[in-house]
Amino acid sequence: MSSTQQQQLQLKIKYLKLKRINELNNNLRNELGRERITASNACLNSINYIQTTKDYTLPEIWGHPQPNSNHFIINSNMSSLQQRHQNNDTSNGCCTIM
Repeated sequence: MSSTQQQQLQLKIKYLKLKRINELNNNLRNELGRERITASNACLNSINYIQTTKDYTLPEIWGHPQPNSNHFIINSNMSSLQQRHQNNDTSNGCCTIM
């Protein structure tokens, strides 16, 4: 290798090192800019959320839901399904359970 090629190679290596250091520096700046809270504050936030948001998976706090209060089931569909089941009417349904 000639001396000019060696110098160009060294410059490229130095440029790549500088680029890597700048990327690391930017990552550290971004990390420093993140909002941080202490663990005790995070726990207090969790406790506050649990105490103010109804969640029936915590029956110790909120008790058990009322029998027909499931908001994931559309009441009109549920009542028609119950009526069909009581009448053994499967003609209007799309499926048969055996």
